Formats: sequence, C-alpha cells, structure tokens
Amino acid sequence: MEIITTHTGTDFDALASTIAVRKLYPEAKISLPGSVAKEVKQFICLYGKLLQDIPPEEVNLDEVKRLILVDTRWINRIGIFDQLISKKGVEVHIYDHHPSHPKDIEGDGGICKEAGATTSILVSLLKKKKIPIAAPEATLFILGIYEDTGSLSFASTTPLDFEAAGYLLSQGANLELISSFLNRGLTEKQTLLFNEFLKKAQRKLINGVEVVVIVTEIDEFVGGLSLPLHKLIDLKNLEVVFALIKSKDRVYLMARSRTPSVNVSKILSSFGGGGHDFAASALIKGGDIKEVEERLYQVLEDKIRPLVTVGKIMSSPVKTASPRTLVKKAQDMLKECKIEALPVLEDGKVLGIVSRQKIDHLIAHNSEKAPLKSYISPHILSIAPFVSIKKAQDLMVEEETGRLLVMKEGRLVGIITGSDLLDAFHKKEEGLKKEKNRHNLKALLEEKVPKKIQKLLWQAGEVAGKVGYKAFIVGGFVRDLLLGIENLDIDLVIEGDGISFAAQFAEEVGGKLRRHKEFGTAVLTLFDGFKLDIATSRREFYTQPAALPKVEPASLREDISRRDFTVNTMAIDLNPANFGNLIDFFGGQADIKEKKVRVLHPQSFIEDPTRIFRAIRFEQRYGFTMEDKTRKLLEDALENHLLQRLSGERIREELIQILEEDKPGKAIQRMQELGVLKTIHPKMELDEEKKEKLDYLVDIFARFEIFFEEKIKRWLIRLLLLLEDLNESEVEEFCRRYRFNKEERTSILKGRREAGGIVEKLKTPQPLNPSFIYYLLWPLSQEVLLFAIVKTREKRVEKRIFHYLSKLKGTKIQVDGNDLKRMGYKPSPKFTQILEEVKKARLDGRVGTKKGEIKYIRDNFPQGS
Repeated sequence: MEIITTHTGTDFDALASTIAVRKLYPEAKISLPGSVAKEVKQFICLYGKLLQDIPPEEVNLDEVKRLILVDTRWINRIGIFDQLISKKGVEVHIYDHHPSHPKDIEGDGGICKEAGATTSILVSLLKKKKIPIAAPEATLFILGIYEDTGSLSFASTTPLDFEAAGYLLSQGANLELISSFLNRGLTEKQTLLFNEFLKKAQRKLINGVEVVVIVTEIDEFVGGLSLPLHKLIDLKNLEVVFALIKSKDRVYLMARSRTPSVNVSKILSSFGGGGHDFAASALIKGGDIKEVEERLYQVLEDKIRPLVTVGKIMSSPVKTASPRTLVKKAQDMLKECKIEALPVLEDGKVLGIVSRQKIDHLIAHNSEKAPLKSYISPHILSIAPFVSIKKAQDLMVEEETGRLLVMKEGRLVGIITGSDLLDAFHKKEEGLKKEKNRHNLKALLEEKVPKKIQKLLWQAGEVAGKVGYKAFIVGGFVRDLLLGIENLDIDLVIEGDGISFAAQFAEEVGGKLRRHKEFGTAVLTLFDGFKLDIATSRREFYTQPAALPKVEPASLREDISRRDFTVNTMAIDLNPANFGNLIDFFGGQADIKEKKVRVLHPQSFIEDPTRIFRAIRFEQRYGFTMEDKTRKLLEDALENHLLQRLSGERIREELIQILEEDKPGKAIQRMQELGVLKTIHPKMELDEEKKEKLDYLVDIFARFEIFFEEKIKRWLIRLLLLLEDLNESEVEEFCRRYRFNKEERTSILKGRREAGGIVEKLKTPQPLNPSFIYYLLWPLSQEVLLFAIVKTREKRVEKRIFHYLSKLKGTKIQVDGNDLKRMGYKPSPKFTQILEEVKKARLDGRVGTKKGEIKYIRDNFPQGS
C-alpha cells in the first residue's frame, strides 16, 4: 500500500499537493493526518469528490510500503504516520517547498526545493511529464499556490510559482470560484482577536528595522490565527510582525516578514519552530509569555541584519541655492548637476525647494533675472537617515513626490530620489544573493548538502591541514551548487600529494581506497557506498591535437586552468580557516549569471575536440548559449576536421552522454546546425519526424520510469532513431567505427531488424491472446520494445507493449519439475513443453492457482501418452 499524507492543520497548499502528487502515484491513497484549516474543511464539504481520502484510523500501517509526504518534512506534524519513518521496508518520498531544517525527515525520493508553494513544484512536474490536469483540479491547485504566495505577492514567491499559475490558468483554473476562499472575512472570534492585535501592537526599532511585536492572552484557542494577523499586516502595511498569543498552557508564536533582512524561519528555529524565510510559526508548551517575549527580543537583536537605510544611499553633499540665487543661475546649476530640484537654504536652515519644472516655467516667462525667494515651495518633505528605504518609498508614494530631503537634527545631510530607491532595491537583492551564494558558500553547503557529507568535507579540510596540504572541491559540483541543481558527485583536489592525503583521510573516516599512482588520483568508497574522487592538483600538456594529456603536479590555479569551460573552473576551499570560500580565477560566476559557455583559451578545442560535444551539452542542459568567440573557435575546429582525429571510443562516449540527457532534442538539433551530426555520419540527420519522435520518447520514458524500477538505456533508443536512414551494412560499419561492444552492437542491429516486425503483429485490431504477446516480446530487450512504440506511435501497439511490461513479463507458474515427478511423470525433455503450456494457460487466464495448474496438466498431458 502507498499512502499520501501532509501536515496537521492542512491548508490549501497541502490539500492541493496531496491531489497533485496522487497523479504521480496513481495507486496511492490520500489520508490526512488530523485537523484541517476551517476554510479547507468548507472546501472539502463542497468539493470533497476531488479528495477521496481515507481516515488515518482505517490505514493498516503494517501494509504501507511507501509513504509520500507533501508540504512538510517534520515528523511531529504528520500524526500517526510518524510510525512509518525509519521503519524497515517503507520508502519515504517527500515533496516540499520549505527551507531545509536540521529536524527534517530524510526521504528516499521526491523533490524538496524552495518555492512559494509545494503545489507549484508538483504542477511543474506534471507539466514536464505531460500528465493532464482537469479544470477542477487546476482550480484547486491555483488556490493552493495563491494562498501560500498571497496571490503571487509575497516575497517568498518564485518564478516557478508564476509559471505554475500561468499553466493552470491555461488548463481551465477558475479564479472566480477561488475568490470566496481567499478573500474570506473574519469570524466573530477572529474579529475580537484582530481588535486585540490592533490595541497591543508595539513598534520597535531593532538594528534599523521597524518590528511590530504583539503580546496577548486569550481564554479560548481561536482557529485560523494567521488570518487576523494577515488582515492587520495589510491594513497597517507592516514589514515585520511577531505575535505571541498565550492560550491556557501554550504560547503560539507567529511571524511574518516582507524583507529579506529578517528571516523569520531562522529566528523561530530558536524556539523549535520553522517555516519559510517570510512566514514561520512555533508552539511553546508550558512557557511563560513574558519569558518568551524577553527571549524573542534577544534573538531579534542577534538575528536581524541591518537594513539598507536612507543614509547609505542618499546623495551628499547636496547642491543648494540661496533665496538670492537668480533663476537663470539655478537653471544652470540644475543642468550642470543633472538634478531635478534645488533645496534653498539660508544660514543652514532649509526654507523650501524649487523644481526644474518651476525654473523652466519662469525662464519661459522671461523671469531668468529674478531671485528665487519669491518662487520657493515651502512644503518640505523630509526623512531621517537611519530609516529604511522601504519607509522612504512608502512616504514618497503617500505624498506623491519623487524626492525627499534627508534631515538629521534639523540639518540637511542629503537627498534621495525615486531613481535612487529603484537602484537601491535591486542592488540590495543582488547583494543579498551575493552574500548568500558568491563569497562564502558555507551556508549554501549547509542548506543543500546532507549533513554526513558536510561533516566529511570538514574532516577533509582538517586532515589536509594537519599534513600541510590544502583541500578544495572543484568542478561540476560547485557549478551546480550555484545553479541550484542537486549534484553529490564530489571531486577533491589537493595541493600536495593527493594519494598520500587519500591514505590518511581513509584512516580517519574509514572506507576502501583505490589508488591510481600514474595519474596521482584515488577513489575513496565509504561504507555506505558514497564515493569521493581525490586528485593531486596538476597541469596537463598535449603532445599533439586530440591526444590524451600528460600530467605533472602544479598549483590549484594551474589545475583549474586546464579545464574546459569557465563555469567548471570554480573551487570551494575546505581548509578550516577558509572553509566555504569560493575561488573563481576565471569569471565562472559571471558566466553563470549571464548564462554563457566560454572556453578558457583559443587552443581549447584543438587540445581536446571532445569539448565540442561538451559545449553543446552544457549549452542545452542549462539553457546557456555559447559566447561568440567560443562558437567561432568551435566552428574553426570542425572546419579543420579535428573530430576525425578522435578515436571512435571517445566520440561514442560523448554521443552517449548527449543522448542520455533528459531532453536531448535541442542538443541534437544544435549538433546538426553546427555540422557535428554529418561529421559523425554523412547520412545522420534530424528531420521533423525524428524531432517529434524524440519529444514523444520523453513521455514514454517518464511513463516507464514512474511504473518500473528497471533502468533503461535511453541513449540506445534515441540512437536507433538517428540511425533509421542508414542501411544495415552502414549501421554495422557505424558500430565498428565507434567501437560499440558486442552487446550494444547486437541490441542496435536487433532493434532495427525486429522492431518493425513486432509492430506489424501488434497493430492488428484483432484481439491477441496474452500468451501470444508474451512469447512475441519476451526475447526482446525493453529498449527494443520502447523503440517499437516510438517507431509506430500507434496507441494499440503502445498499450500492448506496456501491458506486457507491467502485467505479463513477470508471470510465473507455481508448479515445477519436482511437482511433475510427484505427480508420477518421469523426467524427460517433455517437462519443458509441459511447463511452457502451463505458463500459456496462466497468461491466458485459464488457470490461476497451483491447484488449477496441476489439474490442467492432468487434463492435457495424460501419463503414458
């Protein structure tokens, strides 16, 4: 049995996620673990047909083999299903959008990444797998997204949420229907609590950030505590709010933030709570509300980063005029300084301000020689330098002005404009991203890498330091960490003796070490199967184009400089004093930001022409484009026939890697545009029909991988498509040229020969016995079968092949040779015939039990006949 569940207090995102994930696990049953939010309960009353859940008390936990969790990773929020966590024989798959937390359940599968709503992650997955979404489902899914993102307005909203919402609207989501659930009014008890919030709200300035703290007590718990809090935030346009509500022996702590400077999830983790950067909660049992309040202020002082303030972005000193300054002179000052207004001061006191618009009007009416004193606007709008830029924006909007004077103790110290604010907001976001991702990646490692691997990396740095070496993570892991892509394929480079380090590190952490002394490399395999590749930092040089390189020890910079593209040249320092520091000699960060594939030097494709394939692969995998000079160098390498100098094995391996990509269609198209396909074989061509078949294969693979655990060679099926225009002798020559092994060669040739034949037999509209299908398909590999599906794209053929794979292929009979002996049959070659006939009878539904099989044998194979 498979069970889908979520957190107690189920909200719309959780409810929508359970139904969305069921489309990925169609055999699973939904069981909500406990209470649901009031508005969700109302929705279920009206539209419960979508849910079709079973109460948790009716679930036999001993029968559950897979638990699918959505919208939570906390064991204390899933009710009775916590008994299944870490239970032997139970897989746990998790789909969640919350930030990682030390208390998180570790799953065996699923997707966990930060987004505004878990539903957005699942909708993206359904879209990718082309699983249809009915209009009522789309409506519920968009309700889940809108609730958790404030109708796509909360700061936690991501591009993924917008994409998912747009897709759901295209699938028929009805916004009118959901409005009554989103824009709901307060209940009588919630209204009383809202009024209490209004009375008790206190404003505090903490590290330059205005924080509102509400402390109150209620006699009876009020359901939906967050709704009156949101109403208060919207009414007062609050940035950061913490509400402490005591009810009986419990203190409920809720937090909301609209600024990246205040991460409420991290703040509330100090109280055992959690959530998002912008919304979090905690429950303190038996806590004294005054003690909790005092502790909250201590945590806020420690955790809140100072905001970007007006004083940090204002223009200073300010260009000013006096009341005696002539209008013409004022116009010259405005043009010279490229500003829109001039404050007018006398004896250090601000009298008012005069705008460019006013000056231009005076010039047009021949008043250029008049002094400013008669034309000053006395309406002065000012702000203090320690105030946040968000408050400055609010004041500008309220007063409908484009500038504010910055005043400190009655003195003019600066001026800010709307343009200053716009620049500051974008620089602030970039600065926060840079702080988080670009200088030191320790926090990112803690967020994205499992704790046991984090510990291993720390130990690697310590061991290297003890022996006078330096240890670094290099290459693809660093690139994917910055791109937000999961990748635990970790390569360590050691400045020093890599093999000596590996031996000492293996003594420290255990595991099995395999050394390659000629290359200065080693592979450490730990007891749980996790592998670390360890290498001495080295330089490589090529004796001739397309040859394998020769190596010798060198510095980290020299080691990195031999790599293929800038995005693969970054490293992370593991030495304790600098742990997590990002090392970027060649601008890899900038190229990731600009989505560029760039070689390090002009000889790159000449030294190693396989980089032609890798450039195309990276370009299409990450949605990058080749930088202009890189593309020109690649085209020059092709014109000089450098690919032909590579061995067949190296081309084969690079081709397989491209064909194994999730969606290689664009990469193959790019290979055709650049002339790579023609270089591999003159008759290899990607036409429109093959493009459609490649796209169709994405769906076939997705369906196969959802229902079957077997691994398939996706590259083989796609290669069969590309070889369709070659005759058999040309395919045989192709296999020899590119050194495919005997098994691969047999699969390629057999696939071509037999796929067409089985298609002809399976596409007949006449009913076919299951046994006929079984014995037709049993000799063929699953790759050949999937190729047959895509070759014809007929639904009848697809249905029959998937029926074979899912139902018929695993058919076994219960009787065996020993049973035949006990029945009195003498051992003979006829045993095989009898057992095969029994299997046919079972496949065709003529027998279903061992007793039935025995009767079938006695009826059809009398002894002595």
